[in-house]
Amino acid sequence: MLKIVSLNRVVSAATLGAFALLLVMSAGAQTRRPRPRTRPAAPKPTATPGPTAQPSNTPTSEALAIVNGQTITAADIEAEVRAAISQDADPYLRAFFEDSDKEIAEARRRALDARINSLLIATEAKKQRKTVEEFRGLEIDSRITPPTEEEISAVYEANRRAFGDATMDGVRAQIITYLRTRRAEDLYASLATRLRMTNLVTRGADVNAPNLQPSTTLTTVAGTPITAGPLNERMKAYAFKHRLRIYEIKKGIVDRKINDLLLIAEASKKNIAPEEIVRTEVTGQLKPATEAEIRKFYEENKARINGELASSRAEIAKYLEDQELARLERVLSARVRAGASFRIMLSEPEPPIQSISADDDPARGDQNAPVRVVEFTDFQCSACGAMYPLLEEVLKSHEKNVHFVVRDFPLAMHPNARKAAEAAAAAHAQGKFFDYIALLFKNQNALEVPSLKKYASDLGLDRKRFDMELDNGVYAAEVQHDVEEGEAYGIEGTPTIYINGVMLREFTPEGIHAAINRALSRKTQASRP
Repeated sequence: MLKIVSLNRVVSAATLGAFALLLVMSAGAQTRRPRPRTRPAAPKPTATPGPTAQPSNTPTSEALAIVNGQTITAADIEAEVRAAISQDADPYLRAFFEDSDKEIAEARRRALDARINSLLIATEAKKQRKTVEEFRGLEIDSRITPPTEEEISAVYEANRRAFGDATMDGVRAQIITYLRTRRAEDLYASLATRLRMTNLVTRGADVNAPNLQPSTTLTTVAGTPITAGPLNERMKAYAFKHRLRIYEIKKGIVDRKINDLLLIAEASKKNIAPEEIVRTEVTGQLKPATEAEIRKFYEENKARINGELASSRAEIAKYLEDQELARLERVLSARVRAGASFRIMLSEPEPPIQSISADDDPARGDQNAPVRVVEFTDFQCSACGAMYPLLEEVLKSHEKNVHFVVRDFPLAMHPNARKAAEAAAAAHAQGKFFDYIALLFKNQNALEVPSLKKYASDLGLDRKRFDMELDNGVYAAEVQHDVEEGEAYGIEGTPTIYINGVMLREFTPEGIHAAINRALSRKTQASRP
């Protein structure tokens, strides 16, 4: 089949170059917690494959789409799917694709080990009468040594292809962050190993035993049990995330093949080459970003761009050009599809319903309302700041049917987020939580402790009580509890919103309305005799 590669492209991270490392672009997208195993790509040795077991995703004649009477099957896209999965940033996606049951079993072991390590550190922090953050700061953060020029250069050279046209100075800050993260990971692993030698860790049921009940104890750490329930919830999110990613890859390839076939059909009618249509409506319309557009973009996003305009200009120009090219491709795709005869049978995986606790966190609305919306947020996260007023506006129209709960998930990349969460808890203790967080979201560039105290004064809070609770970390353990529960649910970034246990995926007013209405419908159907 002829591939019109400039139409409806699947743009890789390498295509976007280093700018993907410089900026979190979408205000509506989640700000992701850095993933420990996601590192800049290192050269991989080429091995001669030996005999392998038959993969679980063997290509079949399963019909995925029909275009003008021509069927696109799973076998037609299998090679492209495998190639895309092998290039994905998630190091576990390929293993999941090949054998999902085996990878989920490995993921359960990894998750249990991570929970054991987390409990060991919390236990030791308590012994030393420190918060977890204070203890980690002492044992990990304070011991991270600055990377050398040789180390920075080595990472840059090993990842030149991913960095694109960016100079080493242009991505120096990102490389330093990456190297510091690696050091932190190594120190964390060493600390956890040391703590296992001085604390009693007793194994219980096999983490992968069949039909584990939520109350089953898997391990006990210094007298604290780790039960199967939270792990089961985490695996729901883990499996869905990978199934969804595989679906998105397949859908992108199927969409491109549909567009190619429709484009070929149109070109045949006009007796011209398909490339001529693309050239006329896409590439021929593409113009380089102007200096004014580059400057405007930089000014609007400089808080999230590490570097001056001069060092970022090439990356910004390339990003803007890619965005315009994608827009032109979407326009052409919509045009060739209008009135065309095609059908897509590839179905999106059904999201799991998780058991999400509201804990005793700040909430609004009737506790017995048919829909519970639980948001895990970070007060320094720009995406959370953009989402909050939008969510507030949507919830007004569902006021009688929704119980809204706010939980904390401060990200490590935001230095003021954890203290801001503690301040919000202190405001909650005085009945002003929602008024207070509105100020936090409006002032995300001023979340240092003096500013947090000023906002308390602005709302007329008892400053003596507020300052004492904030300075003494009265609510630090509560914030940490939310973080740990969020991690147990499989949360990786903010904002993460659950509507009756189903994670929200479409962060638009229409998407939120639709999700609430679906939850209401399911509740109504479940209540019928």
